[in-house]
Amino acid sequence: MPLPLIPIISALAAGGSLVPHAAGGLIVTSASGYVAGTYLSTAAIGGLIATASTTLGAGALYLSGAAASIVGSAGIFGTTIGASGITGALMSAGIISSTPVWVPIAVGGAALGCGYGSYRLLRLRKKINATPAGQEAQFTETEAKIIENLVKRLGKKDNPDEKA
Repeated sequence: MPLPLIPIISALAAGGSLVPHAAGGLIVTSASGYVAGTYLSTAAIGGLIATASTTLGAGALYLSGAAASIVGSAGIFGTTIGASGITGALMSAGIISSTPVWVPIAVGGAALGCGYGSYRLLRLRKKINATPAGQEAQFTETEAKIIENLVKRLGKKDNPDEKA
């Protein structure tokens, strides 16, 4: 079953927002009310979350792959103690300086943010999986915002000409 994202992405781009529908599921609303053809059922939301989770997982694998071990890392809290790979060699030679203490704190904060986002996706996935077949789940405004952000990210096109 293909995801019915084209009319939803168009309606969101025109200024609409995804909100919980009274019958369950989600629908795009605008200043004039519900937008026709933009209803997302619980099954479609489950497929959307599976797609987003796969994309998130592929990105995490990419970032934690072999490239990270070749480049290496700074040592304990950004010092040269325990530094590895190319980064460790350059730090030991004095070519690059050690990392300020705020950098690991910022990275830790970003990791906590990503972890919380993953947790919210996991809770949403469990809610959808617990919904009996043929019935619609009731979503909250927060869950609607999460799904709206997923739809916007999946609908975003990268234009290589703009980057050049």
